[in-house]
Amino acid sequence: MNRREWLKCMSALALSAAGAPLLAVFDAHAAAQEPAAGPRFFSRSQADMVAAVVDIIIPRTDTPGALDAGVPRFIDQMFKDVYPADEQARYLQALAAFEHAGGTPFLQLDAAQRKARVTRLHGEALAGGHHLDPVTAPAFVLMTKKLAMLGFFMSEPGCTQVLQYVAVPGGYQADVPLSKAGNGRAWAVETVLRL
Repeated sequence: MNRREWLKCMSALALSAAGAPLLAVFDAHAAAQEPAAGPRFFSRSQADMVAAVVDIIIPRTDTPGALDAGVPRFIDQMFKDVYPADEQARYLQALAAFEHAGGTPFLQLDAAQRKARVTRLHGEALAGGHHLDPVTAPAFVLMTKKLAMLGFFMSEPGCTQVLQYVAVPGGYQADVPLSKAGNGRAWAVETVLRL
């Protein structure tokens, strides 16, 4: 093996090691598109709870919501294939803390009570900042929100129906009034999701 072949092999190895997590994210996105696929990491009740939370975070309005985009399956696949065992265990502990955060199990609450619990815990998570214990109910809401946003804005409905989407961009226009730029929709880098 000469030096050139060795460098090519080492470059390919380095790129594959660096790109493996990204490829796993794309695999998780592809798994989210499978129709009626059951949970692969969560139990059925855990999957139902995650689905209920992401539906509160990104509900269906005049555009598709998180459930329409397959976000619960995306999150399930992310934990199965991307996250290491210690992160998986932390998330499951936080999920268990969330389930009983208000005394009554989350899935037994009505829609208004569910939204109130998620909103309250989200506020606590933001107030906790960097000192947030990762196995608490607020940490579960914050992590689920991050994964829901990632999964939703990687999905076709999130990219094409919620954000601006131009399959083939047009010509350069140097001076466009802000009111005409984007038709009132945000670009992906400008999106801020609030509960």
